[in-house]
Amino acid sequence: MKKLLKRVPIKVWVWSVLIIALLLFVITRLDISSLDRGTAAAAQQANVGALKVEKGLKELPQEEDFKTVAQNGQLELKLDAKTGHFNVTDKRNGNVWRSYPEPEDWLTETQEGSWRNHLRSPVMLRYIDLTGKVTQPKETNLLEEQGKIIDVSNIDGGFKLTFDMPSKQFTIPIEVKLEGDSVVTKIIDSGVKEGSLSLIWIRLYPFFGAAHSNGQEGYLFIPDGSGALIPYSQHNTNVNRIYQEPVYGTDASFKANDEPQSRSPIQIPVFGAKSGDKGFLTVIEDGAELSDVVASPSGVFSNYNWITAQQNYRSTYRQVTNEQKGRFFTTYNKTDRFSGNRAVRYIMLDKPKANYVGMAERYRQYLMDAQKMQVVKPKNSSKLPMAINIVGAERQNGLITDAYLKATTTADAMKIVQRLYGAGIDNMTVNYMGWAEGGYSDLGAPLPVDSRLGGAKGMKQFVQFAHTYDIPVYLDTNYMFNNLSAASFNRRVNGLRDLGGTVLKKNQTIVSLGYLDKVFDKDIPYFKSLGVDGVSLGTIGFNPEGLGRTVNSDFNTNFPVSREDARKKQQELIQRFKDASLDVRGSKSSSFSFPYLSTIDKLIDDYSYDSFSETSIPFVQIALHGLVNYTSQYINERQEYQKQFLRDLEYGSSPSFIFIADNAEDFKNADELHLYSPDYRGWETEAVQQYQKMNEALGDVQNQFIVNHRTLATDVKETTYANGKRIIVNYGNTTYSSGGVTVRPLDYQIVKGGTTR
Repeated sequence: MKKLLKRVPIKVWVWSVLIIALLLFVITRLDISSLDRGTAAAAQQANVGALKVEKGLKELPQEEDFKTVAQNGQLELKLDAKTGHFNVTDKRNGNVWRSYPEPEDWLTETQEGSWRNHLRSPVMLRYIDLTGKVTQPKETNLLEEQGKIIDVSNIDGGFKLTFDMPSKQFTIPIEVKLEGDSVVTKIIDSGVKEGSLSLIWIRLYPFFGAAHSNGQEGYLFIPDGSGALIPYSQHNTNVNRIYQEPVYGTDASFKANDEPQSRSPIQIPVFGAKSGDKGFLTVIEDGAELSDVVASPSGVFSNYNWITAQQNYRSTYRQVTNEQKGRFFTTYNKTDRFSGNRAVRYIMLDKPKANYVGMAERYRQYLMDAQKMQVVKPKNSSKLPMAINIVGAERQNGLITDAYLKATTTADAMKIVQRLYGAGIDNMTVNYMGWAEGGYSDLGAPLPVDSRLGGAKGMKQFVQFAHTYDIPVYLDTNYMFNNLSAASFNRRVNGLRDLGGTVLKKNQTIVSLGYLDKVFDKDIPYFKSLGVDGVSLGTIGFNPEGLGRTVNSDFNTNFPVSREDARKKQQELIQRFKDASLDVRGSKSSSFSFPYLSTIDKLIDDYSYDSFSETSIPFVQIALHGLVNYTSQYINERQEYQKQFLRDLEYGSSPSFIFIADNAEDFKNADELHLYSPDYRGWETEAVQQYQKMNEALGDVQNQFIVNHRTLATDVKETTYANGKRIIVNYGNTTYSSGGVTVRPLDYQIVKGGTTR
């Protein structure tokens, strides 16, 4: 054999090597995926980071490499199997949406280093090495790790593939599908793999729709408060400021410190962007409880404006070493990560709807389709319901013992209702607060009605009296906290615990949701025996926690729940009231509880005033009006009385007061409920006047959708309803006049059928 090889001429060897090299080059360069024929399964495994690419448009995916994988009557989905990126063409208008930054802006992009690769990559992630000493988390992406695109194949409506990063031992399988006017991306949890390193978060296609600020009208919509806009700016000075907040608020079990929240918790798992006549709305679906919304204006990490969902797989928690001395250290859980698929729906908006109103309208439709919400049927189609919140009692902290502040007995409540009804407020609901033994500040074990207020007998009589005027009565109860030992509550047994095993307490213990089952077993029959119409899910002060509002993991071994399970458990508990024919009013509620509520009290109508966001918008109100009734803050507790009145008209809120019959001065120093003007006797005339004004403006649009909201001039806003009615409010100091409509400073006008009132 050796002799035979020696006889082969050198030229033959050289040509053989050259031919083999040429064949290998051709094989590695050919696109054998044939994706346009639906055979994505044959796609080669692409090493997307192996080759250096010269700066310019060649850094981005090339148009000729995208092949159609799915289409329907509205959208066409194309995939580049080499990079893992996709684009979507909207057949209604020709708009093209890309999973990577807008190419026409790329040549002027100045970002260098890792962030330039982040921008180009279909997936970013943060990880940490927990095998030895705790190190700082690090961020990387598919390109930085010279990762591969493997297991590419077609599925019904789209494609699936896997991001493989052998250098870090991470494997992330995903799916992308068309559904109507939407593209749905999903991380398949069962296929996510870790090696010696631990995932903290993943951002899948984080720069979908990202664009520079090129003078076009554009903004990022963030779910801050009722909604806020981050305008596109070419000269952004907020070089270190981004928006990042967890959906449904911070998980108390993973909160690293006790600092108060500086922003409002995210109530709705949505965000969006507008660029010229292009716009999209995003709804975080599977895994919303484990997601953050991250938004970055131009000038922070790049010249692009971008917004995305960050899928969290681990969070820091406090491991207490000495509870009495407050000693602890912060770490991550190495052995377990948050599980579950993560699905995000990108909804493409047609050109006429490419704005925040169009986004809110589309979210309303989503609530009707996905959560089966229906158009509200008001008790009186021409008269607003006024919410009258009556406080039975509260307590005041003392040096030795607390003082009991009796405020409104059930007999007093009858007088308040009778006087207001006789004055002309003939459509109201009553929410009775602070009716338990210790008053409003006693939390967790409300039964029975305190005898000093009239007891169960007095409450029954009050309910029967209210029903003669067709007025429903609700009992306000806060179920998320317990500061008593009544009803067999033991904080060590029944309190919510963090991952380190610490029982969580914020002046009062946060309750394990599983403990509430036996509480409801007693409460529901008792409420039914009193004849009340329903329950109000109370909240305490500035605490974000509240049933139907926030979700927390619980590591109490008696009632363990994940954050997702906590959301489901709250829905189950609220449904128990519904099954018992008890109506439910929420308070500052989040979207997972919307379908279970007839009213949402104290629905937030402002934003957090961050330096990068410009203005508050009524996104939540546009989405909800006509589906559920809502109120804002108590009218008699407003800080800017006239402006808040105008805000209620602009946002479509029903009126709400909080009243007591006695001890009004003492309530300024109460334990939890600090009221400054609660005496009903001083508010009777004003309450009637406010009701008449608000009813004239909003009484006949209770079941009407808001179809437009816009700024007519500086400090002048207009809200339009489906029946054509328009409410114009002027927050400014100068008179607004246009098109036959004149609105004086700090005033409003109602425009209906071409006439002005």
